[in-house]
Amino acid sequence: MLDFAAVRAAFSELTALTPLVQSGQRDVFRGQRANEEIVLKLVRVASPEVEARIGREIAAVAKLGCSYVPRIHDYGRRRVGQQDLSFIVEQYTPGETYRECLRRQPVQPLSDVLRLADALLNACCDFEAAGLVHRDIKPENLIIGSAGQIWIIDFGIVRMLGLESITPTGRPAGSFTPGYGAPEQMRNLKPKIDARADLFSVGIVLYESLVGTNPYLAGASDQLEVMRRVDGQDLRPLVIAGDPTGELSGFIAALVSRFPSRRPQTAGEARQWFEELRPRLTPP
Repeated sequence: MLDFAAVRAAFSELTALTPLVQSGQRDVFRGQRANEEIVLKLVRVASPEVEARIGREIAAVAKLGCSYVPRIHDYGRRRVGQQDLSFIVEQYTPGETYRECLRRQPVQPLSDVLRLADALLNACCDFEAAGLVHRDIKPENLIIGSAGQIWIIDFGIVRMLGLESITPTGRPAGSFTPGYGAPEQMRNLKPKIDARADLFSVGIVLYESLVGTNPYLAGASDQLEVMRRVDGQDLRPLVIAGDPTGELSGFIAALVSRFPSRRPQTAGEARQWFEELRPRLTPP
């Protein structure tokens, strides 16, 4: 754990720093820069791969420039106490994580799920247009603002399709979050990792929002069992109140298919499908 006094001394231009998250690799603080609230991320660079991922995260956010992705104000390397750390100073996004929303209300109203789906599918289209794959869409990386706006954070394992992959090709497993990462991510099948992987994650978040639990994580004894479930079984189609023809259920089932070839082949295709079925839904 970092010495808090050393952090404040190293970033004297930032005021009112308070810890938000402290872990083995990354420490996050909230504070102020001039008159704007910010988040300070400090990362221990344990390997060239970690350093490369920080660079990709910064490049991805800069390339997108979207209103739903926090702006990066500053970044670089700085000495904090006895450690040389990488840092990112970015816009603070007031609100709570979607995970916190799900803890408070595990099954979300259909109207809220549809609004979330709309935001995430639009984001996937933006990612696809920019040649990016977020690869870590999950409730912990979604912020719901006080006015209902939705933010997408943490591009730490983003893949930029026009650049050489950071994850070694021969590695048996890629970068992913168990229960949310697509099978092709888990197995490091690089040619198949594109917008369809993000659509899989979106589908899992929507599924979880409607049933109250992640079906791959529920009751699993360990991460290996989660991986076996994701790679070996398709999810049961949902029965959704307000979806009289089952179109939304079929759409989500397509998103979470184990096989990329059975999902919508582009984010644009998924968004069009959703826009066509949405008028026929009747949220309670």
